[in-house]
Amino acid sequence: SKSRSKSPAKGSNERVTRVIDVDKDDAAFVLGRGGSTKRKIARVSGTEIELDEHALTITLSGTAEGCSHGIDYIDYVRQQRVGPVTISTEKERNDFTAYAVPGDCIGFVMGRGGATLRSMEEEWGVLMFFAKTADQRSKDDGEEQLCIFGPLAARRGAELKTMSAVEHKHPGYCVSSKGELRSVERVPGDEDVDSWGVDSTPLNDDSFSYALGAQGSTRRKLAAASGCIIEYVGRLACFAGYKQDRRRGKDYLRWLLEQRTGSSNVENPKERDDCTMVKVPATSVAFLTGHRGESLRQIERESSTFCFSDGDRNDRSKPFENLLIFSFSRSAREHAAEIVEDRIAQHKRLGDRAPPMGGGGGGGYGSSMQFSRGGGMGGGMGGGGAGNYG
Repeated sequence: SKSRSKSPAKGSNERVTRVIDVDKDDAAFVLGRGGSTKRKIARVSGTEIELDEHALTITLSGTAEGCSHGIDYIDYVRQQRVGPVTISTEKERNDFTAYAVPGDCIGFVMGRGGATLRSMEEEWGVLMFFAKTADQRSKDDGEEQLCIFGPLAARRGAELKTMSAVEHKHPGYCVSSKGELRSVERVPGDEDVDSWGVDSTPLNDDSFSYALGAQGSTRRKLAAASGCIIEYVGRLACFAGYKQDRRRGKDYLRWLLEQRTGSSNVENPKERDDCTMVKVPATSVAFLTGHRGESLRQIERESSTFCFSDGDRNDRSKPFENLLIFSFSRSAREHAAEIVEDRIAQHKRLGDRAPPMGGGGGGGYGSSMQFSRGGGMGGGMGGGGAGNYG
């Protein structure tokens, strides 16, 4: 296809326009069902894309780099229509990760009709497909290269999600006999920047089920609150992100697992920049928590936070408990605190007419968010078995 454009200086953030020609079959394929493929390419490249089905042109608007990436993605999509895609790895590019998937896992990673790949693309905002890389064409070891395009964090998240699926289907491929994540061979240009990296923590079967939650809900909650990418590869909890993000993710998981068998100990919560404290009257604890912790769990879902109390299970004389609200995002913590204050005010208005909503005692898998260290805002967060592989 021919490209027509005006080019600004390299590296400029100035908006440019690129126009490419396509044939009728390619136009329909690039558009996708209901425009889904076009929207995906626009999202991953950070451009605006218009497809003129009468003139058979595609117009991209954005930065020069974004438009260049978008044109590449369109080319890869067009190649998929007629056969396998081949990607050159000779030229360094900052938007590309290639992950070697063993032959016995390719169908599992794809999903029926490609549904699993599509869901990962949607979750992470990436473009994913299997392809031959230039240096792989001579190999015939059954492995295929899963190509992932997008920003660094999105690519690493999608890669860890893929590794989670591969390790589930092919144990030992991603995790060594020593319980360590195997290193991944990188294509030129696919480099971590600044303090970016991946840390891991081993989990036993009981703690894995607890840390996963029903359909992975607990893992997603911890990831959203910490601002860290958290995926479970086999029985390894993997934390990807910048150093401060990984530290938060590991703290939140450690506190969560402490709650399964006892209580969490947060040292100097007032000195943390990811914690907001709200005083909850002891008489409102059960109302705020709800039956089996569901009301508190809903506050967490609505605000993308991680909450529990610093209450002492053996000290029932205090008129208040401190609710600790954790998130990397100040606005998320403020949102959660507002909801909590509203619920407390609602309980005061209702007084004795407030419906009994449960909330006392007993930990265990049933109640998802341990709000107290035993006595007050009860239970543990997690619940349910391993509904998926992570």
